[in-house]
Amino acid sequence: AREAAAAAEPTVSTNTDPAGGSGRDDSDSTVDPADKADSLAENARETAVEATVSTNASDPAGSCGGDDSDSTVGPADEGGCDSEPASAPALCEFADVETLELLSARLLNTMATRVVQGGLQPSDAMAEVRGLLSEKLSSAKKGPRGLAVLHARLEKLEARRSFGGRFVSNAADKVAGKARELEVRGEYRHGGRQRLALELVQRYDTTREWHCGCDMEQLGSTERERHLTSCVFRPVGCSHAGCTALFSARYEAAHDGSCEFKVVRCALGCKESLPRRDMEAHVAGPCAMRPAECPFRALGCLAPGLVQGEVASHLEEARDAHLQLAMARLLQQDQELSELRQAMTEMRAAAETTAATSASAAASTIAGLQKKIAALEAGQAAAQAAAKKSAAQAKDTTAALATRLAKLERERG
Repeated sequence: AREAAAAAEPTVSTNTDPAGGSGRDDSDSTVDPADKADSLAENARETAVEATVSTNASDPAGSCGGDDSDSTVGPADEGGCDSEPASAPALCEFADVETLELLSARLLNTMATRVVQGGLQPSDAMAEVRGLLSEKLSSAKKGPRGLAVLHARLEKLEARRSFGGRFVSNAADKVAGKARELEVRGEYRHGGRQRLALELVQRYDTTREWHCGCDMEQLGSTERERHLTSCVFRPVGCSHAGCTALFSARYEAAHDGSCEFKVVRCALGCKESLPRRDMEAHVAGPCAMRPAECPFRALGCLAPGLVQGEVASHLEEARDAHLQLAMARLLQQDQELSELRQAMTEMRAAAETTAATSASAAASTIAGLQKKIAALEAGQAAAQAAAKKSAAQAKDTTAALATRLAKLERERG
């Protein structure tokens, strides 16, 4: 059952781990989630049945020769044997799928951080993380509880500086690169980390909020079989075609209510059934129940409650009414056109009259100006003649005065 649980690899998130966590690795996701979930459940049932029928059959005396691969104790408790035979109860090992996935990714990040920033070898980093299985849990009523304690210890571990540790520039990028490098190695691969994540959840989730932990030995074979097929933490693959989500059974209803691949009836009530993810485009496009307007609305047809699927029948039934609306609009437009023509004729006539009046006024103005110019020119000629006459008279007068003055001078002399 533990190996089956370790093989689970969710591809879609359906809940939130309250203690935090990092991203998910989908590099090993090559199996259909529904088939994987069925395989996990089947393996768990077979393991439980065998455990009931042959408990301690291979070592009835309680010697140390048995296989302890399913033990839930930490590394500090492994490898030894007391005088009393080990009798760990067979527990249901189903755990919240996403919590395991998030914790598995967090463990990989922690180990990569210890290698890059702590200067450890990968095996030593793994040993440090596995050491969390043997650390004592606080019994204090205050402070972090459950998986919050585990994540706090992981954060403390990541911040630790070992002897030989060093400051690393671009640490985040290097940690991410080391995580990808470790991920392809045996004990650090997804399945192994899932197994370690399960053991840590069993150890720290004392309230069993994120894992089952039901004592299978206390159940009869029928009850055990029923539990393995009804446990709320068992992995379940989405049954809707095209969806690759894998989640714990307790989120099945929530996922079903939001799965984009689930085929549902049209939200507007037409007879079509289609995947939920296509609903928005359907109701905005070809849905027969989409609200619509009559093509003759601009002419005055205000058919109430019309939907797209009824447009054709409405056009057939209201054909005469639509023709009357069209004729009324044509008559109205013809009347408006006649009025526009009349208005244009009146405007043209007014423009012509205005132009004629303006031309006459302009001609009269020009004639008046011409008369004024002629009068000015005549006056100017008369003035010039008078000026010449005055100049001649002035010359004669000057000559006469000069003669008289000369005569007077002679008489005086």
